[in-house]
Amino acid sequence: MIKFYLMFNPFSWERMDKPIKLGGRRTDRYQHMLEQLAAHAELADRAGFEGVFFSEQHGNIEGIPEVTANPVLLDLFVASRTERLKVGQLGMTLPVSNPLLVADQIAQLDQLTGGRALAGFSRGNTPRWADQYGQHIPMRATRSDKSEADERNLRALQECWQIIKLAWTQDVFSFDGEFWKFPVPGTKWPYPHTKTWGAGVDEDDNLLGVSIAPGPYQTPHPRVFAPMSGRSATVRFWAREGATIMCLTPREDLVKGMLEVYADEAHQAGRTPRRGEGIIAGGTLSIAADEATARKRADVMSEWDSLVYSVPPYNLPHPMAFNGTPAQIVDQIGRLHSELGVSEFILTDYFPAPHGSEVSLEMLQLFAEEVLPAFQGKES
Repeated sequence: MIKFYLMFNPFSWERMDKPIKLGGRRTDRYQHMLEQLAAHAELADRAGFEGVFFSEQHGNIEGIPEVTANPVLLDLFVASRTERLKVGQLGMTLPVSNPLLVADQIAQLDQLTGGRALAGFSRGNTPRWADQYGQHIPMRATRSDKSEADERNLRALQECWQIIKLAWTQDVFSFDGEFWKFPVPGTKWPYPHTKTWGAGVDEDDNLLGVSIAPGPYQTPHPRVFAPMSGRSATVRFWAREGATIMCLTPREDLVKGMLEVYADEAHQAGRTPRRGEGIIAGGTLSIAADEATARKRADVMSEWDSLVYSVPPYNLPHPMAFNGTPAQIVDQIGRLHSELGVSEFILTDYFPAPHGSEVSLEMLQLFAEEVLPAFQGKES
């Protein structure tokens, strides 16, 4: 079945032509953003979207890019306003995080939502906050440039995921890695009941293993996603691990190439993915009932991406764009599905800016009413 997701990108600005100084610090703007987030989430839940994601971004005092300091808490907020929508992160920045804590937080999210959690992990490319948060490891943001620092960041991502997987699937575990050691050597745990009703200590009260409690609701754990990286090594790693990679590139040849790399690596890991499996493709949405309005909205969206994301330190190329009338977007998505086999799509849902609260919600409503039904129930 073809599935659709939303990547929520909530900003403090109401419109592109109404910038706000220190907007990310303003309570009134954050509360308005939460109101809009609830409206978008409730609409997505009713319409039949599969799930939603948030990135992890800290310290965006400008109010742009997205103000999403704690994606797990935002997931819980969305879950509290919806009935069936899955909630996830794209992603938790593993190299600068304690993986045991991340595993704990997502497992608890999964329990609190009754198994609606999705898990997403990224490497981190924003030095303003990643360098600060990772200084104790020490770890810094990466530019995917194959430098020594970049290689170290990639190794940390891989190690953190192995720890998270152990925490989710084992009652008690130990790990001796390059960056993390669990338990910390020499840890004593004299609590008498652990020997009787727990595990992971010896007769001399030496801590031999660690755990999280509770474990995840889903077995063996929530589905795992990762954003597209500039490194094929990252893609290959996640393919071996069975994660799904979010790909926003406008170049269909790159999507096709990534699918081939993913399938090759999955085969080597002993899995046989179906055609198109492993990639969730998507991009921005500029939709209207008539072509002229859709073009104007697409121009605004392109200008916004240039303002917010195509500048240092992000320097991101413009993503794939779903522009036009509902019928035109149905054709675009249908072609990607038939030609590449992709059966999962994600829309980057920007709000309130750049269009303003009313237009942002109107576009999502139009997509839900006139595009989604064309694919609901359609086999992948």
